[in-house]
Amino acid sequence: MKKSLKFIDLYAGLGGFHQALSKLGHECVWASEYNLNLRKLYEKNFPETPIEGDIFKVDLDSIPEHDIICGGFPCQPFSRAGKMLGFEDLKKGNHFFKILDIIDSKINKPKYIFLENVETILKHNNKETFEVIKSELIKRDYEIDSKILSPHEFNIPHHRRRLFIVGCLKSKGGLNHFNFPEKHKVYKSSIEDIIDVKTKPFKGENLYLDSDKKLVLNIWKDFIESFPDNKKIPGFPIWSQEWGANYPYENKTPFSSSLIELNGKKGTYGELIKASNHQDAIEKFIPRYSATKLNQFPKWKINYIKNNREFYLDNKKFIDDFLIKHPELKKLKFSNQKLEWNCSEAPKILDDKLVQFRPSGVRIKLNNWNPALTTIRSQNVYIPKIRRKLSLLETARLQSMNLKHLPDIYDNKFIANGGYKAFGNAVNVNLVGLISKNLLNE
Repeated sequence: MKKSLKFIDLYAGLGGFHQALSKLGHECVWASEYNLNLRKLYEKNFPETPIEGDIFKVDLDSIPEHDIICGGFPCQPFSRAGKMLGFEDLKKGNHFFKILDIIDSKINKPKYIFLENVETILKHNNKETFEVIKSELIKRDYEIDSKILSPHEFNIPHHRRRLFIVGCLKSKGGLNHFNFPEKHKVYKSSIEDIIDVKTKPFKGENLYLDSDKKLVLNIWKDFIESFPDNKKIPGFPIWSQEWGANYPYENKTPFSSSLIELNGKKGTYGELIKASNHQDAIEKFIPRYSATKLNQFPKWKINYIKNNREFYLDNKKFIDDFLIKHPELKKLKFSNQKLEWNCSEAPKILDDKLVQFRPSGVRIKLNNWNPALTTIRSQNVYIPKIRRKLSLLETARLQSMNLKHLPDIYDNKFIANGGYKAFGNAVNVNLVGLISKNLLNE
């Protein structure tokens, strides 16, 4: 029987590290979480664990001795979603050094370190940021290893690549015993594994599409399911506004073209350009993505336009008939006129897929893994088979969490946004458990 170890849970959130390590028989002796709502929820789920707020206001001497220090320190300074300021972010960039302060404050350094962050931290600031992290931990007698892993690589239906950093004191044997868990070669998971058809929305949850998005979905559903059997739906983004267009785009842009060069050409959905001045020609007839004040498009945009025009010519009869059947496509919100088919050669059926309504377009994905949970509620995936989005309960399951109390006791704002944000920022319990087992079960 392995000895039970003591650990602290930094930046605790919903307690992903707590759940994973507790399942292995270890004891959480202290935690910290800045967000008040999450702290209250943590107290309800783990009443035996003392938890404090802002880590920068904590008396380090009050933190109990522990064998493991773990936590997913704030990732915004190193994430593409943030400003990439790294350690120079005065609000959130110095949390790693606070972790070092905690280590330094203990007479007996924790034997193990287990940290999590965004994968971009590896390359941040020309790789200098991660070199600082490694060197500071090595300086404190730790042997360090790291790896980018995602739950979907272990048959958990959630795609979220994160960097995991583990360490063990060299004076206590280092990492000679440790290997990261092996990824599965075949992904057998499905979003259906976590779906509960009996789920009832919490107060403040809206799991159903509004009438506008229902219209969008029905249009693209018909496009997908009536597409010719002998033809492939392309993997590049389908820009429907290019169908029938022939305005200049390769050697010059519409902006750099004269009015004479534009008039008589075809713009959005093949509409004949007929304008009295250059500005009207651009604003009224050219798709938004091509109406920019550039003399030359970047190569990626040229390729997308070229691919979409060739796609139209290869499928002209089908597309022309489709536009006659669905004239409302042209009136949709700009992003909803774009389709991303991320399903390769999978059957052209929508009900067994996942749908995201994104700024970049309507994205269709296979159901073997859910896209990374976002902090924006409106981007939660829609599951055609059950005609709704993921509930909070199902989102918890997606992160392999089994919590007695979910964020259903606070105001609507926290439920509708903060609850999903918290699950999105959490670590996956089962994945953390797999890594921990290899690290601690020597």
